[in-house]
Amino acid sequence: MSLTPPTPPTTGQRGRRLRRPIPSPNPKRISFTRLRTALRHRKSATHHSPAPAPAGPAPTAPFNGDDAAPGYRLHSSRPAGAAPGAPVFVLVHGLGMSHRYFAGLQAQLDALGETHVLDLPGFGGTPTPGRALSVQDYADVVAKAMDAAQLSSCTLIGHSMGAQFVTELAVRRPDLAAQVVLIGPVTDPTRASAFTHTLSLGLDTLLERPITTLLAAGAYARCGLRWYFTELPVMLAYRLDQRLPLVVRPVLIIRGTLDPIARRDWCARLAGAARRGRLVEIPGQAHAAHRAGAAAVSAAIIRTVEGRLPAPAGSTALSSGLASTRRVTTVQYPGRPRTQSAHIPGQISLTAGERQVRANLVQHRPDSPTAAKAKTDGPAVPVFVLIHGIGMSHRYLNRLGDQLSAHGRVVLLDLPGAGWTRTPTATMPNAAKAELIGDLLDEMGATSCVVIGHSMGVQSATELALQRPDLVSQVVLIGAAVDARRRTVPEQALTLAVNNALERPVLNTIQFTDMLRCGPRWYFAELAVAMEYPLEERLPMVEQPVLLMRGAHDLVAGSAWSRALADSAVDGDLVEVEHAFHGVHHSAAGAVAERILSFLADTADRLDEPEAA
Repeated sequence: MSLTPPTPPTTGQRGRRLRRPIPSPNPKRISFTRLRTALRHRKSATHHSPAPAPAGPAPTAPFNGDDAAPGYRLHSSRPAGAAPGAPVFVLVHGLGMSHRYFAGLQAQLDALGETHVLDLPGFGGTPTPGRALSVQDYADVVAKAMDAAQLSSCTLIGHSMGAQFVTELAVRRPDLAAQVVLIGPVTDPTRASAFTHTLSLGLDTLLERPITTLLAAGAYARCGLRWYFTELPVMLAYRLDQRLPLVVRPVLIIRGTLDPIARRDWCARLAGAARRGRLVEIPGQAHAAHRAGAAAVSAAIIRTVEGRLPAPAGSTALSSGLASTRRVTTVQYPGRPRTQSAHIPGQISLTAGERQVRANLVQHRPDSPTAAKAKTDGPAVPVFVLIHGIGMSHRYLNRLGDQLSAHGRVVLLDLPGAGWTRTPTATMPNAAKAELIGDLLDEMGATSCVVIGHSMGVQSATELALQRPDLVSQVVLIGAAVDARRRTVPEQALTLAVNNALERPVLNTIQFTDMLRCGPRWYFAELAVAMEYPLEERLPMVEQPVLLMRGAHDLVAGSAWSRALADSAVDGDLVEVEHAFHGVHHSAAGAVAERILSFLADTADRLDEPEAA
């Protein structure tokens, strides 16, 4: 099926009909631990060096067909619409740690350009390799991750054992490095025994902030002692002092003055061994100088970068002005052919001031058993954008997304204040949410999407269709809220309470945990916005084909209300699913997905028909 943007309808409404209720099949249970288990099923692929990175940042590719090295995650952040030539920082953690160890430094560097932080194999929840990895192996992983992201001439920043990885990378792939920053580099060959290192690490624990110690302990626990002690001899045996002189790029060595692991004499020897080396010490900091001393460390890095970048006429120094407050953040997961239905979504988020929207991306799974039922006539693969209601998150739509991923690409959104996105201080009208969603889809390079909203998410879906017809080809509204006849908080609270008592326990569990994350302040702020939205007035302005869906026993989106909405739409249909309540997308995900696909086929055929004169 080839999906094309709809043409404007002729005067008058097209014929619409109430579909007969669809029996609800016994839905397949979906494991909610898929993100953990699927990381163990990685995809093998041949990797080729990409073309040189473009001068400006290209739109983030939400569905990259090229898999990078197995077992890593790449967390990327860049200013939306960054100017060409903005600095790019790649941060690499050390033994046992994860990307979270760089949170403070990344926040500082975010103001200047792009940042990319890795979770290396065996760390931060990534799969543990079946054999010990050498420093050269880790350097290859970083190189393949950078190639996949089309990065080159970056500032490579490594902490502790990560300093070994970026050094080896700069030796093997100088095209990827503009300069190299080593924070608390290891290991001094005169102190390269496991006993000495353990004593130094224990002393360092007493000097760090408690929050840093807790973060490190959690990272070690997630890594596991077996993998830690497998890689410890690799770290102790690597001769950084012999490899560093082979680096042709400028090298900045940073250490805290209290660091008992990377001592001053060792770091001074490294700075002297480098072809263009410099040592900077951060007063009062221990081994994790980049955490408590993030501002001072970033200032030292900025001075190095400023010395390398020519300033255009009329521009100011990097440190004197901030980049755009709108940032795009991505998380990329490699994978391998799955032996089960589990899949790993990557993530892309857009932050504008205090407002953040996140897209959880699910790859198209044409090899799924249910994909054989798809009736597609052309090479176009639909993109489904799913929008949750207030208090919920993308998890609420996981089951429907899993069904739709067999027939196209799926974008599961977390709206501002939902899931783990940041909660704004001011309320957001639906028009503002739609604008933010549209900007995120633009960054992803998406066009002509099938937008699916549930409950009060139908309001954002409707606004998106009105604001951005170039992005929306068809609209699906499931359990549309809020009924104009019951538009008060007490009535909605009572209706939802009764409906939830009739839903499946697993769905109520998801609702409960999502609402805890959302919090009462933001929930009631969003509820007030939803109560004021005139869906019955806005929906008739939507020119795209619209499918209204509800469970036959839905107490929130009643039959009369849903039928009235379908009748008011320019091109509207209504479908009811038997034996289902407000959470029909979860309890009858297969039936809902099947009806959505039928709707796409029907509307594509109608849109291809010539209009009557």
